[in-house]
Amino acid sequence: MNNLGYKIREDVVIEILSRLPVKTFLRFKCVSKTWFTIIISHSFSQKHLNMALADSNKDRLLIVHESFNSCESFFALFVNGEITLGTNLSFGKKRSRGDIRVTGSCHGLFCIHYDRDDEFLLWNPATREIKDISNSSIPLPRNVDAELYQVGFGFDSNTRDYKVVKLMRLDENCDYHVEVYTLSTNSWRKIEATVPDYVTSSPSMLPTYWNGTYYWWGERDRDVIICFDMCIEQFDMILLPTIEVLPTVVRRFEYHCFTEYNGSLGVIFCFMNCSKTWCELWTMKGKGAEVSWTKQYFIGLFESRLNLRPLMILKSKIILFTNDKNEIIPYDHVTKTMQAPFPDDSLMKMFKSHECLFVTRCQPLWITRAIISYKESLVRI
Repeated sequence: MNNLGYKIREDVVIEILSRLPVKTFLRFKCVSKTWFTIIISHSFSQKHLNMALADSNKDRLLIVHESFNSCESFFALFVNGEITLGTNLSFGKKRSRGDIRVTGSCHGLFCIHYDRDDEFLLWNPATREIKDISNSSIPLPRNVDAELYQVGFGFDSNTRDYKVVKLMRLDENCDYHVEVYTLSTNSWRKIEATVPDYVTSSPSMLPTYWNGTYYWWGERDRDVIICFDMCIEQFDMILLPTIEVLPTVVRRFEYHCFTEYNGSLGVIFCFMNCSKTWCELWTMKGKGAEVSWTKQYFIGLFESRLNLRPLMILKSKIILFTNDKNEIIPYDHVTKTMQAPFPDDSLMKMFKSHECLFVTRCQPLWITRAIISYKESLVRI
């Protein structure tokens, strides 16, 4: 009921609320019982998520910094280059320092795991909700290498459920012990699955989730991508495109990165010679062995001494690079110009003011580990 004495139709309320940022309409839960019921309903959560996924203007960026001396990690959330979230976030109990990994983003959720403790949690930055994932009670084989494991996170569209997959390498061969965690049951189970190649453990070659499938880089054969289908729970292998280069050109495998481009999953490939560095953007169509590759455009040339490493592409034309100074540098592909590093020194100011999500206890050297694009959501965990 408004101050003119008539009631706003519920469908109009839903349409208005679903277009607002999560932080804004969460404050409206106290307006009335009707609004409260609407906002906490599953149907409203799904409508809001669908609208966010369809609107590129609602993209958010999570910037992940990591210290060289393993103090702690630092996360910052951005919208259009502006810091929008900078408050302390407690996980409820003391964690081991360092070794924090962001496994992936799906529907506004992040999966975070701690290598040393084998601990996992799910995090919704928009609602501030955090869920500790229960430890697996499944007995491990004697020959499992507990330190060589990889993790993936994504959505099973068949069961409408979220899953975490954990691969633990067995000694002396390419076999893996594979477990899957399902959010709805809050439990782990072992699956029988063949992993076609070793999955790289290199921290610079980040995996990604895209449209029901999780992707890792192959380790033994660097011309492949290993993928896991969240619905059928099977692994597959994708061959990288054949890119002809001169004998004097070096492929910088450790600088290759996944990125989204015009609604498709793409890869930025990096090359260098004695004086120049450049990249190529290729996109994938299809799944598994049926994938076809299309070259989109050439990126560069840059001086090799700059040591630029690509992180992702924004709005189809802005490539974000990082360098030895841990700056984040946008490059406009259309105008062929480097822009000023962003967000200038605001990350360090935020870090020093103890308003970051993870607050360090010393003054470490930071490396920009990743920039992850995500959408705000009301998905409950």
